[in-house]
Amino acid sequence: MKFVSIVVLAAAVATASAQSRSSFAPVSNMTGLTSTISGLTITTTATAAPTFMIGSSTYTVTEVFGVWALDDNNDFSATGANQSGYNYNQNYSGTGGIAGWKTNPNQGFINDTKSFTYSSLAGTPEAVGYHVRVSGQLPGGGNTLFVTPEAVPEPASMTALALGAVAMLRRRRK
Repeated sequence: MKFVSIVVLAAAVATASAQSRSSFAPVSNMTGLTSTISGLTITTTATAAPTFMIGSSTYTVTEVFGVWALDDNNDFSATGANQSGYNYNQNYSGTGGIAGWKTNPNQGFINDTKSFTYSSLAGTPEAVGYHVRVSGQLPGGGNTLFVTPEAVPEPASMTALALGAVAMLRRRRK
């Protein structure tokens, strides 16, 4: 929990333009804020009151003003142009990278769906990140931060972990 607070503090003081993949704090139990990437288009839907958790605290998103595809391992590149009042933004410094769109705070969206189209998109983004405003105050101060949903293992990984645990228990009994 202490680690999450440190990450959130760093994200909360970031500028309006995401600096790198590490700008995005992983949050748990995100609901009401989803994105899909299909071909060159990223489509994001924000319900009327999306939420996520940091530690044991729940935050309600009041505005989404940035959406990025995120890379963890340098196999991703993209190009794009400004669209519908959102400025295209990318950064591939260090491990990973980001490519997406941002606008000024108070000009974002909520209870809506927005689609943005890349000019080119190569490789596989591992996640989608958002720049959001929340109701209330965050642990590090302020009310905006860069977030990405924590990765939830797919069923095959969970099955493999469970089988490994069973094998370890059987081995221990012998």
